[in-house]
Amino acid sequence: MTARPARPYLPCALLAVAALVAGCGDGRLKVYPVTGQVLYNGEPLPGVDVAFHPTDPVNDAGYPPHATTDDQGKFTLTTYLKDDGAPAGEYRVAVAFAVQSSEDGSDQTKRVAFQVPQKYLRKDSSGLTATIQPGSNALDPLKLDGPPRRR
Repeated sequence: MTARPARPYLPCALLAVAALVAGCGDGRLKVYPVTGQVLYNGEPLPGVDVAFHPTDPVNDAGYPPHATTDDQGKFTLTTYLKDDGAPAGEYRVAVAFAVQSSEDGSDQTKRVAFQVPQKYLRKDSSGLTATIQPGSNALDPLKLDGPPRRR
């Protein structure tokens, strides 16, 4: 019986394939829990949409991590599934007014009376940034300033 020569590349190749398969999974970027709050002139701002736009295209999940603030201005980001978080990285943040459902039971929507100042509507002009780290993230409040809100 003849002995076959050793194939040192085979174990390495198998490990590389295993790493690729494990890393690819469902093709989604790994996300981490992210919570935060939006303040307007120092007060919680309810009912606004926040969108986190990655500064590095590597963190582009196809749609920016986003959320709508609750009655205390707090939010939890969603990328793929509700409240799942966002990929780690640097982000520019945009904040926009949300729409409310019409109270007559129809599926129509209407704009809310208050709108955030125009500069906050775009990631390029908002001046708001955030860094998401691996692990759980409780962000510092996003602070917006502008004219007084009518109540």
